[in-house]
Amino acid sequence: MAGEPVNVNEFQEFARQALPKMYYDYYTGGAEDQHTLKENVESFRRIIIRPRILVDVSKIDMSTTILGHKTSAPIMISPTAMHKLAHHEGEVATARGAAACDVIMGLSYMSTCTVEEVASSCNAVRFFQIYVYKRRDITALMVHRAEKNGFGAIILTADTPRLGRREADIKNKMIAPQLKNFEGWMLMLGLASTIAMPEYMLSLLK
Repeated sequence: MAGEPVNVNEFQEFARQALPKMYYDYYTGGAEDQHTLKENVESFRRIIIRPRILVDVSKIDMSTTILGHKTSAPIMISPTAMHKLAHHEGEVATARGAAACDVIMGLSYMSTCTVEEVASSCNAVRFFQIYVYKRRDITALMVHRAEKNGFGAIILTADTPRLGRREADIKNKMIAPQLKNFEGWMLMLGLASTIAMPEYMLSLLK
């Protein structure tokens, strides 16, 4: 594609051209036969914004509050994993974008930047996403770190009793980077240094 994108959907094609296939497949793919992913896309397509006729739209204010935090629009950046696969600044760049647009930044526990790095990068309103692990002390420590660094809310993910089998990642032999928020925890968790931290943290959900 040449030139600048003219709609949101065209960003996907730019991403396909810019990213290694392994990372593009990771970002765009779903689990198993991707039935739920396809249904989610179709569900959004069925949402219709009804136009209002003969209404003064010379001054439009889309701002609102979410959990007491002001935002320029009733949207927020959803917590998604491993932004450094797409950009060298990772979630720090995402947070700066959120601050520039005055919307809320949701940070994934699987981020490639720490809560401290994101918190110190800009003044974006930040929420932190977490699972409740079998090791409750891990969950508590992550929540305390988020609170200490000014995160305004916890996004609790409770819909993963079992991890999805991401077939594209299996075919691509996808290797996940180290989860920055868990670096240095190997000794504290009583683990050998040879264990892959992303795999271990995900195993705690099972």
